[in-house]
Amino acid sequence: MILIKMIEKPPLSGSISDKNHFGNPCYLCSCFTVYTDRDVAVPLRPYAMAIDGYDTTEDRCLATCQRDKRCRAAVYGMVGGRSVFTCEFYERFNTKSAPVYTTYVNMYMKRSSECPLPISHLSSIEMIPADNSSLKRRAKIEKLIGRKNPFLG
Repeated sequence: MILIKMIEKPPLSGSISDKNHFGNPCYLCSCFTVYTDRDVAVPLRPYAMAIDGYDTTEDRCLATCQRDKRCRAAVYGMVGGRSVFTCEFYERFNTKSAPVYTTYVNMYMKRSSECPLPISHLSSIEMIPADNSSLKRRAKIEKLIGRKNPFLG
């Protein structure tokens, strides 16, 4: 009985139970269509990305996308390496091939309806034009996913 109580999650205040990578509930997730453990397919390149992914949070990334008229989708997640976290912005994508399986990375598509939540308390992140690091990261992951597991026979 004690073990079960320790495993149960404590109730969160509010109706949102999703957590971002820093442990806080995702405030703006209801304004986006969320694809968990999904990333954009390799040929597509983001038009902008966070200058310092480690210094961003999920909500700040989504608030920046919400404010930017070009942004149609955002990718936020833990990617490892020197950047640790990433926040990327896309102005176009193909919904048939765009969401590919990637662990610890979430894809957020902006909903067509206006977001009713206030975002004035969330500061925008500083963006830079996207470089090739996003394409290299996704190509490496897609290559690993295509490999056969030698332990499964």
